[in-house]
Amino acid sequence: MALSFPDGAVRVTPVDGVDDPDALSLAAILDADHLDSALATSYVLDLDWLVSHLHPRTRLTLIADQIQHATTDPSSYTVVDPELPQPDVQLVHSKLLLLFYPQHMRLVVSTANLTPDEWSLVHNCIYLHDFPRDATRVFAANRFSLELAQALHDLSVPFDIVASMNHVDFARATAVRVVTSVPSAVDARRPRRNANMPSYGMLRLAQVLAPEQDSNEIEFVPDARLLCVGSSMGRLDANWLRDFYLCAHARDPRVWTLEERAQLVPDDLVDVAVAFHTQSQVEDNRGGMSAAGYVNCARSIIDARGFPQSSLFKLVPRTDRVLVHAKAIVARLGEQQRHGWLYVGSHNFTPAAWGRLNQNAQPYINNYEFGLVLSPVLFECREINRIKAVRWNRQLVPLPFEPVWHPYKRDDKPYCSRE
Repeated sequence: MALSFPDGAVRVTPVDGVDDPDALSLAAILDADHLDSALATSYVLDLDWLVSHLHPRTRLTLIADQIQHATTDPSSYTVVDPELPQPDVQLVHSKLLLLFYPQHMRLVVSTANLTPDEWSLVHNCIYLHDFPRDATRVFAANRFSLELAQALHDLSVPFDIVASMNHVDFARATAVRVVTSVPSAVDARRPRRNANMPSYGMLRLAQVLAPEQDSNEIEFVPDARLLCVGSSMGRLDANWLRDFYLCAHARDPRVWTLEERAQLVPDDLVDVAVAFHTQSQVEDNRGGMSAAGYVNCARSIIDARGFPQSSLFKLVPRTDRVLVHAKAIVARLGEQQRHGWLYVGSHNFTPAAWGRLNQNAQPYINNYEFGLVLSPVLFECREINRIKAVRWNRQLVPLPFEPVWHPYKRDDKPYCSRE
């Protein structure tokens, strides 16, 4: 049987009443009639809704921060709980599906939780990649398969699932890298088991983007322009934006002191647009208050001293009056801004997801997250500020938002869902 996504592809989630040729429903993705087993991870997971899409014979393994509507027979699924050093505040936010069929495995990385509203009321990104599978063969590991296996290990995925990937051929995963986050230990005297914290979060992003040589030995030229999309607003400040901006240039900010970083990249050179829905966009959205609940920002965050108000940009949805729940970063590089990279995954643009360096330059991360960096990406532009199309791996990349830089107008205010 021919694979539907042999080289990987980006799609969007459907919205009720919207005819979108790039949208894929969960039912279409699962292809339940041929599905043998599945691993599903999500922040919030509606169990009865998910199971309604599956054949009773399908073996199901779940990892979720919150499982709702769980009237399904418990013997039909297995729940795994990853390590949380501080369970009262740390959480599982990864959104990942591993779908095993007789002759292939489908990897699905989504920005949507496994709940019906997030697959019908708001727009999300989906990455899909089909890999050949042969239970009689053991395929050579490559960079991507090792990165994926480590991510699954971090999430405490059962060994038999991880081991089964030895029979999967990942040879065509060449233009995609895995970027994950895991929660940090609170007490340095009791570190996480088997966790090298600089290999996660924004420091992991820097590693993935780094060329073969030591990028910190190359003269630093701040030429990246970032559009950072999320559905939750974090406690941002100028220092955190600067550290992230350095990581987006494949630079480890720990090489410099805080003062040195501020001299290396002054605030006016940190080209980071934080794309977030405005109050008027949310109030006028076609999904009403049900959809509004998927955009999260506290008033105290926006009003905090040091919040980078000038970095706020309007999030322009793919479909008029449809809210965007996606988490993505569009990075344009160089003088002409016609090439770069794209991040898609569960990370909101927040320190909780990507990590923050403490006073000792050690990263603290709050969440489990999973995402992918697609590179190289090509941008077709009518003019430098207007992208006509995004291409990766010789194909168009549909996004649930317009990759345009629209600063907030004077009367625009970010939507705040709570005080």
